[in-house]
Amino acid sequence: MSEKEELTEIEVIERYIILLLGVVDRPVPSLEHLQKELFILSQANPKIANFIVFEKHYEGPYSVDTADLINNPVYHIGAYQRDREGKSWLTSKGKKDYDNLVKDHSDEPKFKEMLGMMKMIRELYDKLSKEELLFLVYTTYPEYRQKSRISDELLLPQKREEIARRLLEKWIITEGRYKELVKYNG
Repeated sequence: MSEKEELTEIEVIERYIILLLGVVDRPVPSLEHLQKELFILSQANPKIANFIVFEKHYEGPYSVDTADLINNPVYHIGAYQRDREGKSWLTSKGKKDYDNLVKDHSDEPKFKEMLGMMKMIRELYDKLSKEELLFLVYTTYPEYRQKSRISDELLLPQKREEIARRLLEKWIITEGRYKELVKYNG
């Protein structure tokens, strides 16, 4: 792969970050949320997985490129920022970049569909604590438990029931999914 192609991939990743941050007008709660929300999006939209590679990490799926680019963007410098707690949001420049991306692709049905998925993911997963988010990732994608430092603890029967109950109370999961998670043996 040529350097130019690699730069193109970097720009694509930055655009996905801008779109995810811009689709809802509030910060993503943490870097873990940003990573996991992009991972979930890549599972729903395999085209994204062609650009953002996730590896097994001590806190679930992790993209080195995403981590680097949220801190040091190459193409969209100044488009987003984050605070010490990891909350990330678009700056005024980033909002213009977001608006331009939406305008440039507004006639593409697949783009609109992707924005809808992004909004749904943000609305659902932004509400979760880090623990709840990782619990759902580990139960849905058990292969990402492999290098985890905390999956065993989160999946202990008592902890599983506690987290699943919180998810049910937040209307994140159904009663049926609650029962599956409590019985989970992954």
